[in-house]
Formats: sequence, C-alpha cells, structure tokens
Amino acid sequence: MKRDLPPILFGLGLTALLSGTFVIAGLKAGITPGVSPLVILSAWGLFAARVSGSQGSRFLNLAQVAGSGGMAVTAGVIFTAPVIQIVYRQRGLDPPPVDILSLIILSLAGALIGFGFVGLTTKKFLSDPSLPAPEARACTTMISAAVTDAAQRPLVGRSLFAALGLGSLTTLATKVGLLAGGLPLFSQKRASGDFTVAMPLDALLIGIGGLLTLPTALLIFGGAMIRMSGEYLLGGLTPGSAAAVNFVEVVGGNTEISMRWLGGATMLVAVCYSLVKFLGVKALQASDTQEGHLLEVDPQVRRGLTAAIVLGMSVLVGWLTSEAGVGSFMVTMAITILVMSMLMTTLGAILSLQIGSSASPVSGTIFVTTLVLCLASLAVGHASIADVLILTPLTVGACVAVCAANDSSQDYKTMQLSGLRVQDGFLAQLLGLCVGAVVVPTVLYVADSSFGLGSEALPAPQGKMFSTLVNGLLLESRLPWSPIIAGLVLGLASVGLEIGARKRGLTLPAMALAVGIYLPAAIGTGILTGALFRFLGERGRARQTNESILSAAGLITGAALLELILGIAILTGFEESRLELFHTPAVWTAGVGILAVGGLLWWNSRQP
Repeated sequence: MKRDLPPILFGLGLTALLSGTFVIAGLKAGITPGVSPLVILSAWGLFAARVSGSQGSRFLNLAQVAGSGGMAVTAGVIFTAPVIQIVYRQRGLDPPPVDILSLIILSLAGALIGFGFVGLTTKKFLSDPSLPAPEARACTTMISAAVTDAAQRPLVGRSLFAALGLGSLTTLATKVGLLAGGLPLFSQKRASGDFTVAMPLDALLIGIGGLLTLPTALLIFGGAMIRMSGEYLLGGLTPGSAAAVNFVEVVGGNTEISMRWLGGATMLVAVCYSLVKFLGVKALQASDTQEGHLLEVDPQVRRGLTAAIVLGMSVLVGWLTSEAGVGSFMVTMAITILVMSMLMTTLGAILSLQIGSSASPVSGTIFVTTLVLCLASLAVGHASIADVLILTPLTVGACVAVCAANDSSQDYKTMQLSGLRVQDGFLAQLLGLCVGAVVVPTVLYVADSSFGLGSEALPAPQGKMFSTLVNGLLLESRLPWSPIIAGLVLGLASVGLEIGARKRGLTLPAMALAVGIYLPAAIGTGILTGALFRFLGERGRARQTNESILSAAGLITGAALLELILGIAILTGFEESRLELFHTPAVWTAGVGILAVGGLLWWNSRQP
C-alpha cells in the first residue's frame, strides 16, 4: 500500500482541480470530456523519471483511477441538480439556492452505490468480447509509451504531443473567433427559423471518432442524420399547429426538445436490449486465461463492495426519510432508486466500454431513470413542485452512480489491459469519487450564486432537458406521445439491425444508433469526421497503429486541457466573453481547422 500512496495522492489532488473547474464548462456545453488521458499525461510529465521504472505502469494506472474519479461526480451533479432552479424559473417562481449539504450527502450515496455495483460486476463486463473499450485502449497505449524505453517508444512527438498542441490551439482559436466553429454544409430558412447542417471544428469529437471503428461511427452518424431529418421536417411546421403541439415545444425560441423525446425513447429500447444481452454474457473463469486472474475479486473485497452499496442506500434512505418522513412515498422512492441504480450502473459501464466515456450518453440513462422516478412519484400521489425538491436530489444520487460506473469501467479496463489486477484500483476509485462529492456541490453553489443555473451565462442544457420531463410528466401529467412512439419504433429497428448483423458476423451496436439520435447532431458529425480520417490513413489495415491511437488521445487531451485552463480562469472571475477577439471569422476557416486536425490523425494512421 505504501508504494501506491504517491500516485493516489497525486490523483486525488488532480481530481479536486478537474472536477471543480469542469463544472462551469459542463454547465455551458452540456457535455463533459473524458479526462483519463489528461491525468495520465500530467502524471507522465511530472513524474517522468519514476514512471520509467518497473512500477511505472502501476503508478500511472492508479493516478488515472484516482484522478478521473471526481469527474464522474461532476457529470452526475451538473446534469441533474440544476433542474430545481430551472423548473422554478420556467414556472415564474423564485428558485431556491443550491442545497450544498443535500447534494454532498446524495453524491456520496450515489458514489458508494455505483462503486459497489460496478466492482461486483467487474469480471463480467470486462470479459465481454463485444465491448471494444476505445478510450481504455488509448489510455493503455499512452501508459505503454510512457514506460517503454525511448528506443522502442512509438513516435510520440508527431502523434501524442503534436495532437495535444493542435487540439489545444484549435479549441482556443474557435473560442477567440479566429476560426469558425463549424463548416456549413446546408442551410435553409424554415418556419421556425434557420436550419443549418455543419461539420463542427471540434478536436474532442474528431479525437473520439479516431478511436472508434468506422461501422460504429457510421451508426452514430446515422442516428444524427435521423435527428437532423426530423428537425428539418419539424422546422417546416407552423408553431401552434396540431402537428407542432405533438412534436415541438418552444422554449426561448428553441424547437429541438421534441427530438430529445424521440431520442430518449430510442435510447430506452436500446438500454433494455443492452441489459438483456449483458445478462447473457458468460464471464471468464479464473482458470481460463491469465486475464481471468486479473479480474478476480477476493471474497473480503466483495464483502466490502456489498457494504458500500448498503451504506450508500442507507444514507440515501436516511436523507429521504428526513425530508419526506416514513410512508409509501419514501418506500417507493427507495426501492425505485435501488432497482434503477443496479440496472443503470451496469448500463453505464457497458456504454463506456462500447463507445468511450467522452461520447457515452450517460444523460440517456438518466433520462430513463428520471422517467421512472416521475412515474413512481405519480403512482403514490406526489406531483407537486415541492416534490421536485425531493425528486431532483434523488436523481442526482442515481446519476452520480451511473457516471461512476461510466468512469470506473474504463479505468478498470485500462488496468486489465496493462496487466494489473483490477481490484487494486478500487480504493483509488472510491477516494476519487469522495473528493468529487465534496468539491462539485460546493462549486455548483458558487456558480449558481454568481451566474444563476439555467441562465444565459450557465444554460445547463442537460438540466433543461430533464426539467422538460419533470414539467411535462410530473407537474402537468402530459407527454408528447407521437415522438415517443416514433422513438420506440426506431429503437426496435436498431435492435433488429444489430441482431441481423450479428448473424452475419458483423458488429453494429443498437446503442450507437440510439446515441446518434439522442445526442446533438453535431456530435455524430464530428465523430464520423475523425473516424473517416483514421480509416483513410489506415488503408485497409485491420489493426489501429499506436501513433493513430496516441494522436486521437492527444486531440481529446488537448481540448480538455484548454477547457480546464478556461475553467480555472472563470472561477477566478474571468469572463469568457472577453476571449471573443474576432467576431465574424469566415466560414472557410473551419474547413482549414478540420483539415489540420483530421490531417494529423490521417498522417499518424498511415504509420506501418
């Protein structure tokens, strides 16, 4: 244990910094990047001499596990906690302040629940051969490059570090207005406003695409095309018409919300299918392979994981009892949270290993969780705005549990690929989550006091989406059934596509299509861009080169690093609007940036 203390302490300090500063960036963008590559790079840079030794891989792995844990809490809190303030503002009421104590308590409860469930199922989901774990493999490649002798090391100068610099520079250039943020491909005026399809200049998305297989990226883009087609058709509807009422909800001039309902319903079907499929996966036996030994969890450790779940549920029930008293509402909510946490944490782990944590739609699983919690609350006659003050913190706990699974599954997979026993990372993961559970609610309170959650300064797009669900279902008892039914049909079609492809020896995950429909269309377009550049560079090779993986990881790390620096600046009082030095960059400049970022990925993918 003594040898593991330095990397864990380093990771805990870094996770406090990362989880706090990414609160602001996440509330603005509605997405949080995976920071595991950034943690590895930071540890590599600061402890270069130490990681070059025989214990270098273990040092970097443990630093990664502890250093990324707090970001799981960041995503879990900022996606759901703003619902209270947003719902109150939407209904013309003065919003209450952020309840720091409740958020800390429920974040800790969710962290314990997610940590326990993922630890208990580690052997099963890490032994599933259908889960490619793209970001875990990228992290493993970075660690291998750090600990390998310089003579045998991949070309990190032209791949990892070049991509790191280019990812940071292009992200900064778009923020200052030197480069346009996207290259318009199609634009037309519609009844509800301008409809534009653009290829985004986003190093993070292009890097994610560089880690995914082309079929997976194409499926995500296919989902994005379905979403864009729907938005185009909806844009031609007259606001207030009978058709528009079923599909379009106008909030501040934004007409995208109906597609979120469609995407959420598609995600619901894909979620259910993924869970059923996962239950049929046979875990490796310890005697089968050396890999099986790495996934074994000692009996006493399993008892500790079970105790973490029990403690987390006890904390959650204790808070719920103090707020709502003992009764049918308390019992119903407690049982619902336990069941949904068990199912959704499993799904969170699967999603991370399927498409990576940066692109993983954890908000999709929380959409399903929020939907079920609202239905459970309605079933026991609790449908007032006062109940939102209880329901939202419970959702925060569930969301933190799912995000913990999303992060830890990738980190544990990295340890497995590095030849380390996975249970050795459990303590580092738990400590990282606990640090985030204290830091993130505190920063959220400061952010709300300074800017106002749901305001133009902090739009909290995920929180607005969930507030739409709470408003429509819980408070007004109405749902837009047309997009929901259409989404269910699309979900069934995507499942049918996966089943048919598997019979032909192909991998076309239904979840990838659902992800493309559910997330903003620009994400699917950016991911496909990165995948195409990588595919063209590989020229038909079956195996991705180390330089290709490192360049993709560098792009993700560079974008995350720039956002980290900006987040620190904002917390010290800097106004992001001061970065806008150039106000109207020519649209072609986005094309130049895309060619530069994608060209680097293509160049490194050509390596033998």
